[in-house]
Amino acid sequence: MRVILTRRESLEFPDGVSIFMVSLGQALLELQHEVRIVLGWLGSRAVYDRLLSPRLDLPIVALSDRPLTGFASMRAWLRARRLINNFEPDLVIHSETIPVPVHGTTVQTVHDLQPRSGRLAPIRRGIRRFCTRRCEHVVATTKELRSELVTDLKLPPSRIGLIPKCIDRTLYHGDPLAVRERAILHAGTQPYKNPAATVRAFAALDDQTVRLYLTGEVTAHLQQALDSLPNHLKSCVIPMGEADGQTVRALHGRVRVASFPTSYAVPVASATVMEAVAAGTPIVGSASLSRDILVDGVNGLVVSTEPEDMAAEFRAVLDQDRLWSRLSDGAGQLIQQFDAYCVARQYLALSSGHQMNAQPLP
Repeated sequence: MRVILTRRESLEFPDGVSIFMVSLGQALLELQHEVRIVLGWLGSRAVYDRLLSPRLDLPIVALSDRPLTGFASMRAWLRARRLINNFEPDLVIHSETIPVPVHGTTVQTVHDLQPRSGRLAPIRRGIRRFCTRRCEHVVATTKELRSELVTDLKLPPSRIGLIPKCIDRTLYHGDPLAVRERAILHAGTQPYKNPAATVRAFAALDDQTVRLYLTGEVTAHLQQALDSLPNHLKSCVIPMGEADGQTVRALHGRVRVASFPTSYAVPVASATVMEAVAAGTPIVGSASLSRDILVDGVNGLVVSTEPEDMAAEFRAVLDQDRLWSRLSDGAGQLIQQFDAYCVARQYLALSSGHQMNAQPLP
């Protein structure tokens, strides 16, 4: 089968959509299908290789080496339409809405419904809704997102399927508890990941035997939170910068706790959270994470982002071996449904005319 994966943005950034596309693309290739990834732009293949560290050399076609806007974007995607149609795909999976129709069974995968701002935001929302409704299949990646899409797109629930995001489980290895570092990992410093909340909670924990690892660019807001730490804790925080994919995976399997005080408009199953789950690492996270990927008391603890509340949950997972082991075992069970090969087969079934599993909405 010939499969196209598309995204308007780049794959250079190790966000949830990038991890999903790389994991799915690799699984499809290993299931003996032809795959092409078509991107709006890709600034540096070297940066992509370093930050995502893919296991396979995926066939990527980038329409530009810089972000596309306005008419330049439309012209580029018209060129891409010819490229895609010449490939004669059986299945096209869009991770972000593309403003041109293409051949093959088309699937719009909706990863989030974060509100867009700016003067053109209403127009962009209208285009997104129009393009999404035109696809043969609409896929939500969490139950909460599927419920919101029924209202947002004004489609019946039967038109919106549910297929989770996926991850390449073969890339993750979690160390046994006996050799785990007494440490917390916060992955990503974009504003919605709320790294300052983790730093404030680390200050409230006030334990010099614990290390806090931070991956991602140190923004001005994060630096302000770091500067506010008591002097005796500053040396316990280790900013890793834009660490490569292999380093981040190793960290997930080495620390004792992963912190996700994330803020989403609609709960999503972040692929960066899946990395912790795949490594068997318990999560302390906000209610903005989907219950599909963070189940309170099963693979982690759901908590408010108030410093004292987060610190109390950090302390519990750091100090209580039985709790840690139970949550780690729960992670091992939960991650199975997000296996890339399993998810790939669900997408392939759509091209065969099978209906998606339209579960009843809660």
